[in-house]
Amino acid sequence: MWRGGGGFKCPVCSKSVASNEMEVHFIMCLSKPRLSYNDDVLARDAGECVICLEELQQGDTIARLPCLCIYHKR
Repeated sequence: MWRGGGGFKCPVCSKSVASNEMEVHFIMCLSKPRLSYNDDVLARDAGECVICLEELQQGDTIARLPCLCIYHKR
């Protein structure tokens, strides 16, 4: 953890937080859902699924991670 100016850099979200708020912030960061995604249906073939490595084809239901990677939503 980076410390400077009486604070630290959260290893979960990378925000700078005051030392007196460190414990509460860290608990809140760890209790948030880790992955969010958006459901979608592919309009065209789109390479391969990052999870199963099978080809993603038009009409497949997919989910998109925050990094924009897509995978089969089953």
